Amino acid sequence: MQDDIDLSKIRKGMRQALGSPLFVNRLVGKAIDLVIAIFLASVTYPAGPLAAFLYVLICDGLRNGQSIGKKVVGIYVTNTESEKPANFRDSIIRNSPVALIVLFLLIPIWGWILWFVIGLPVLATEMYLMKSVESQKRLGDTMADTQVLELEINN
Repeated sequence: MQDDIDLSKIRKGMRQALGSPLFVNRLVGKAIDLVIAIFLASVTYPAGPLAAFLYVLICDGLRNGQSIGKKVVGIYVTNTESEKPANFRDSIIRNSPVALIVLFLLIPIWGWILWFVIGLPVLATEMYLMKSVESQKRLGDTMADTQVLELEINN
């Protein structure tokens, strides 16, 4: 006797565990951007970490509210007041909590301690807000009046 696999139950379980597709796309997009930042940070000290810090700050204002990671996963940042894609100002404000954590890495030894003591809780709070708040706004989005949306693909 063959067991029937109920894909709807699997999808429901995955959605409960991971959240909405937008949440997952945001995590993947941010992970891509952090890999880029880590790559930049690996360049000669202090130029590399400084470049990583600047990238994290301005990345969402690069092209139509999309960082490289957001472009890959098909999402973008919009200003909720103007309803236009995020610009550099929006990006700097919304990404300042995460960029501050990257800035810690510029400080030899103590920076890593600060990263663990302050940085990890900030990142955990940002992820918690994205997952639990209905609009999926994290602290940076609230500060900058921004929201992450999925791109609408016209066929």
